[in-house]
Amino acid sequence: MLSQENLKELENKLLQEKSELESEIQNVEKTAPDFGADTDSFEEETDEAEELSTQFGIDRTLKERLDDIEAALGKIGSGDYGACEKCRGEISLELLRLDPESRYCRQCKQTG
Repeated sequence: MLSQENLKELENKLLQEKSELESEIQNVEKTAPDFGADTDSFEEETDEAEELSTQFGIDRTLKERLDDIEAALGKIGSGDYGACEKCRGEISLELLRLDPESRYCRQCKQTG
């Protein structure tokens, strides 16, 4: 069982990571290329399409991580934080410090 002190430490870490991710997402969305505008050649359009595809992938990954963090913060609020979603066992403090949005204990992560 996590102590209140440990819970607060992890909550603060999650909130910090959430803020950083939100900033990263905004930056990725701001720097999206103006696809198809003012292109002089097929090669330029291809480069823009490739860059846009890369940015969409980055944006999706960041948003998925943000969803995980928001879910972890919700679990803190409901009192379910630190419980493995698979076996309902306790997720170790060591693992939560490394990965505070972790949904699974070490054993369940290893067994898939």
